[in-house]
Amino acid sequence: MPSEESGQLRPDQVALALENLGHLLGDEGTEHGPTGGASSPSRSSRTGSAAMRGRMRVDSAARPPEFLNFARDKAKKKDKGKEHDLRRLIAHGINEPTLRKRIESKAVDQATVDRVKSDFEPHDKLTEEELANLDALVEKAHAMHTSRDDKGAERIYSQVLEKDPVNYECLTNLAKISYTRGDLEKASELFERAIVVRPQHDKTVYHLAIVLYDMQNYDRSKALFEEVVHGYNEETEWEKCDKSTYHNCIAMLGLIHQNVLHDFDKARILYSTVLKSDPEHILTLDHKCSLLVKTDEREEAAKLHKHICDLDPNHTKKACPYLDSLFPNTSDLFHDCIPLETQIQQVENTFVLGAKKKSWTNHPWRSLKKKISRSLGRAPQK
Repeated sequence: MPSEESGQLRPDQVALALENLGHLLGDEGTEHGPTGGASSPSRSSRTGSAAMRGRMRVDSAARPPEFLNFARDKAKKKDKGKEHDLRRLIAHGINEPTLRKRIESKAVDQATVDRVKSDFEPHDKLTEEELANLDALVEKAHAMHTSRDDKGAERIYSQVLEKDPVNYECLTNLAKISYTRGDLEKASELFERAIVVRPQHDKTVYHLAIVLYDMQNYDRSKALFEEVVHGYNEETEWEKCDKSTYHNCIAMLGLIHQNVLHDFDKARILYSTVLKSDPEHILTLDHKCSLLVKTDEREEAAKLHKHICDLDPNHTKKACPYLDSLFPNTSDLFHDCIPLETQIQQVENTFVLGAKKKSWTNHPWRSLKKKISRSLGRAPQK
């Protein structure tokens, strides 16, 4: 038998190694000797094999069956809970497949869905007469809104939402008023709730994307604009936006590629896509003007902007990316604000220096007397 000093393994060591290899491969029924035939391992080999098997159990990432069953049941219950929540919303006429897509595209999140689900509880308690009265109030608020009485419309919309938090017209119109007032957070929240109530309306998604763009949430805004564009081009069951809104989405995507991603070529392609279909699309023309400024084609941009003003005389009263591009934030027109305390101190110092002059101590009537004397040709008295 070869010795350990010779560097060769003893037969019992070979048997132990093969037995452990068999356990690793899952073949626990046979134990092979060094020549491939069956052999009976020694006591030490069985002990080593048992130790190996015990160590494998400790190192294994496997979980007990009861744990797996519990986790699987818990996941099923969670999925069933979501299904049940969506079914409760379906009972109120909500389009379930479209709502799922809105959740997947992150137009709305689960928290908003849960909020709307709870908002249906007071809605379900309203009688037919109460709903009719609320509808009359909504019509009144809508008339005030169209006549530019935003404060009166906002007051009525808020009153209706207190009693019926899922009124779609109130949610969308109040969101528009909030956006006009500059309250972007509230506008975003109201539009998201409106999307849950009517997920098939692409135009509401467009309005939310506009708000998110102004909030500088460009990634989410871009995703929603693309969703509206794809929905317009595909055969879908939900209510598509009108062609003008579709073109607006493409124009806004071009603006994101232009100002955020700095991909001028992609922006130019998107603008061309819209202008081929509608050569007088104001928003696209305006965005193209700002692109021409960025590419140092200012004369062409000025001519195009004049053409826009001819098409829309009120254009200068609206937000204009072209005009914004002419006055970047790094312009010399901006200056640092001087603290009020510093300004007062500067004025006081100037006053002290001026008070030392003799003209400050002269009484006004003395100056008048000097003027009269000069006019009469007399020498003024000192």
